[in-house]
Amino acid sequence: VVGQLLLGWFGDRFGRRPSMVIAMSLVVFGALGSAVMTTGYGNWIWQSLVAWRFILGIGVGGTYPLTAVMAGEMHDDRGLGRTRRVALAVAVQIVGNIMAPVLMLAVLVLLGTDRVTEEPWATEVGWRFLLGIGALPGMFALKEILLNSGTESESNEYLDARASGGSSGKLKDVLDILGGDNTQYRTRLIGAAGGWACFDACFFGVAIFLPHIVHDLIDKNDEARGYLMLNALVSAIINCIAIPAALLSFRLVGDDGLGRKNLQVLSFGLICIAYAVLAICFGSLRGFDATTAIVALFSALFFCLNFGAGMTTYMLPQESFPVEVRASLNGVAAAAGKIGAIVGASAFAPTARVYGLGATFGVCAVFAGVGLVVTLLFVPDMRKEEDGVNVLHPREPEAHRRL
Repeated sequence: VVGQLLLGWFGDRFGRRPSMVIAMSLVVFGALGSAVMTTGYGNWIWQSLVAWRFILGIGVGGTYPLTAVMAGEMHDDRGLGRTRRVALAVAVQIVGNIMAPVLMLAVLVLLGTDRVTEEPWATEVGWRFLLGIGALPGMFALKEILLNSGTESESNEYLDARASGGSSGKLKDVLDILGGDNTQYRTRLIGAAGGWACFDACFFGVAIFLPHIVHDLIDKNDEARGYLMLNALVSAIINCIAIPAALLSFRLVGDDGLGRKNLQVLSFGLICIAYAVLAICFGSLRGFDATTAIVALFSALFFCLNFGAGMTTYMLPQESFPVEVRASLNGVAAAAGKIGAIVGASAFAPTARVYGLGATFGVCAVFAGVGLVVTLLFVPDMRKEEDGVNVLHPREPEAHRRL
């Protein structure tokens, strides 16, 4: 949340590229620090780990608004169009979601499941590797940003806005856009932020606790032996369901498809149905030890979660606001999403312990229903907006000298 708000504003005030350098540097620094610089015993190692992951989180948060805005504004010789460039940027996250359990599998194969669960040195090597490897994508990104001399320092769209003198990216400019009698951008912000908050509340609770749910299904006696690898394998398979969901979303999200609003409405409807089915059937299926059926339902749920809203909530803010405040308001919408994620992740386990997983899935279905209503009421169809970005055939602004 801190990174999304702060670095999103930095993107308007100081430029997209230098802000992205800061964000990716924090990602690399935080990932390496959490793997190498966490030492000691007892509470100290947890405190140092939290500090390093907080640094990492600020960098990761900043990438949300900055990657969306940079992908939308960048010059593209391949003719993907603005919408599909941003869609491609968010779809790559799926690779990371899949790689997490795959790397866990690699650690278990190389070190051995028994060693990882019983021998302290193997446990430590495993978790330090898994935390530190997160720095590798950031290093590649930094290399491209800093050393790719063939890329312009900033987009023409951003340079035009700064050269015209209309805005300097100050906080006052953000407040001015949202204030006054014109409610257009306030309404769009409510739609973008509200939809993102509802989606993340639905997504992050079940995504974070999926390994625990799978463990509970396949290891009822909590024996641990032999189940850790199976848990990672099942988690990887379920996350792979996101690939066809993302490909279908990529095809439908453009102006020549359903568009962002219609796709998000459809997605929230499917998520609501998927959670409702799990809420109704989970208890009975678990009682019959129908593990295969439960895994199939979770696979269908993850398809729905990665289809539509998982992409459109990321895309809508970058096309809904003027270039002068685009990164700042994108950061506000993203921060609202992460507040929803905090609520979903923090409440998921306690709700499941007290009321059961079925009732917890029912609450998630309610969040999806609220997201659908918010989208219908507050999200405009940008294909019909006169001031919307022409995402099929974007106009290349007149080239200005670099500021």
